[in-house]
Amino acid sequence: MTKQANDNKIRKNNIINDFTKKNIFEYLFSNNSILNYKLIFYWLPPLIFSLTICFIIFITHSESEYFISFIAGITMFIIYFVIDIIYQLVLCKKTNKINLIKNSFKNSLVPTIFVSVGYLLSIILRDVKKCDIRYQNTGVEHAGESHKINTDITRLINIHRNNIIVSIFFYIFSIIYNNPINKKKCSNNNLC
Repeated sequence: MTKQANDNKIRKNNIINDFTKKNIFEYLFSNNSILNYKLIFYWLPPLIFSLTICFIIFITHSESEYFISFIAGITMFIIYFVIDIIYQLVLCKKTNKINLIKNSFKNSLVPTIFVSVGYLLSIILRDVKKCDIRYQNTGVEHAGESHKINTDITRLINIHRNNIIVSIFFYIFSIIYNNPINKKKCSNNNLC
């Protein structure tokens, strides 16, 4: 089999959102399906993204939604790029590594844009609770410090929770937008 024919076969068998041969439930409940190229982009990037963004927010104590939307875009780019390049290296062994890096770079752009826009648009949403929680010194040193930490965490969760949820929904929209369900000719994911 020639390299071109092999690449075409790999592309054809790994089109994201193409469930014409087997439906999505057959993919989910067969062998290593949860790690399949078609499905991993639905669950792994949002999971890593939400954990990473929460970690960044709690480490930096950033209340700036604009700053975190920028960080969210960069984070999603890195996560998607790393997952995509790993799969491309595994699936496309005969393809030039530079081409695989270019493909992964292009594949990562759409989710990055969607996540950043989703995070920015969610800024207009009202916070879950009023965000005027203030630290009150109770006079007891340890109790006051504990109260301050709880207040800071509550404020950060209040500010960023809706934004993270909306950005994850926008990420899923990006997967569906970039690779419409069961339309082989409309798949924009570059592979091999």
